[in-house]
Amino acid sequence: MRPIVRTKIFLVILVTLLSASGAIAAGNGNNIVVLLEGERFVDGSGAQFAQLGLVAPPGVLCFDMDLVDAKTGNVIGSGSDCLSDIEMTDDGGMSLTATSFFHLPGGTLVSRGLVTVQPKLHGLEEFTHVTGAAPSQNQNNVIYGDGRFKDAAGSVRLSGLVNLARLGSGYIDFDCVFIIDIWN
Repeated sequence: MRPIVRTKIFLVILVTLLSASGAIAAGNGNNIVVLLEGERFVDGSGAQFAQLGLVAPPGVLCFDMDLVDAKTGNVIGSGSDCLSDIEMTDDGGMSLTATSFFHLPGGTLVSRGLVTVQPKLHGLEEFTHVTGAAPSQNQNNVIYGDGRFKDAAGSVRLSGLVNLARLGSGYIDFDCVFIIDIWN
């Protein structure tokens, strides 16, 4: 079975399990499951922050891509993953802060989370690292919202894969699932 097919099968199973547990894809209700995927080139301008009146962290590296409904696979908006405070670890991984922009139907939501990146030990050959961010229970990591997300609080969890082989030339290949839980 081709590696990309296995990724898609995994995502379908994940979305099915999340839907069964009450999470709903693409902005219906308060549980949203979306994907940021594809190879993207770095944008170091911080324009994503300025457009919303937010202050960009020093040295931020942003990657803009399509925002995909995890349930249907349809593009439903745009997103940016902006990385800062990048620190390498002794085991070939890194820790960083990710500010993630989700331009969804009905509004924009921005979250900030601490991310762990570790070398992938086995599995899909086209990815080099696994990524994850899970805020503590009841920790609000939503830093901005407008439209239907104005004054929103909630948590945004990340589980993903990245290929950092071309990071030196400014490219990262993303395959990331975001689970957005809005409390109000």
